Amino acid sequence: MTTDIRLDLSKTAEEVAKVATEAAYLAIGIGVLGFHKAQVRRQALADAAQRGNRAGDLEVSLTEARKEVAKRVKDLDATVGQFIDVLDSTFDPVWQRLPESAQAVIQQAKATRDQVRGRISTFAA
Repeated sequence: MTTDIRLDLSKTAEEVAKVATEAAYLAIGIGVLGFHKAQVRRQALADAAQRGNRAGDLEVSLTEARKEVAKRVKDLDATVGQFIDVLDSTFDPVWQRLPESAQAVIQQAKATRDQVRGRISTFAA
């Protein structure tokens, strides 16, 4: 009977780990898509600035492009942050009932997620 409980707990831990992994991939994918969209917008603004006749216009356009990219990245970061908060609050009760080894894996995944998020924010700033 104890082995059945351990087996069920192990299967549950594996399923939770799979869901957490998929959620992390989703969050990273959303971040990458948003960042790509911001980069495309920045490039479009930079191209428009290059077509400007005066150097002053170019500088103003590039400054506006940088501000726009920064705004988009902040908006994306806020959206990803909300997604992460919902994900964490949903799964925290389940994760806390898992064995310590599974909890360690989840903590490592969370740390990696936060590092990736921080790097994207730093890169875009």
